Amino acid sequence: MKSIIIALSLSAAVHLGFTQPLVSPLPASASPMVYICQSRSAYAYHNMRRGLKNCRHSVEKVSLAEAERLGKRPCGYCY
Repeated sequence: MKSIIIALSLSAAVHLGFTQPLVSPLPASASPMVYICQSRSAYAYHNMRRGLKNCRHSVEKVSLAEAERLGKRPCGYCY
């Protein structure tokens, strides 16, 4: 019975033109924001400022793509 209902629903969706997913994926330019310490020895990016409590330099909020471009890797505490 369930398979019949599913088949009819899919058939109706295709017939009515609902071929696009209901939830669209994020555009490629929409990268999540992360925090990095501006120290020369800093090696990781963080998802919250709490992981940066020992940073003695400025903290900058950058995109994940930018942090990875700078050679940063995920913080073991935050991720």
